[in-house]
Amino acid sequence: MDIVESIGKVLVVGLLFGAGLPALFAFGLRFHAEGATEANADGTVTPGNPALRAAGYAIFAVVLLIIATALLWITRQTIYYYFDIKIFPFGYK
Repeated sequence: MDIVESIGKVLVVGLLFGAGLPALFAFGLRFHAEGATEANADGTVTPGNPALRAAGYAIFAVVLLIIATALLWITRQTIYYYFDIKIFPFGYK
């Protein structure tokens, strides 16, 4: 049963980062587009929703934070080896 539990954990993390992060970015794009100012064909301008635009920027910031944290986690041993800086309080050999 331990193998099935491990496979389940890997599947959940893979779905979260493999499909979840691009989906979150897509929601950010959608919110940003809905909040943008739109020019109509007759020359009038329809103002966008600033709350949706701000939500899009917030989602972009979350995605960027997740990517930066993942890169720092992957390179934590190298940073610790060369610069003697512990970025995270755990996970060092």
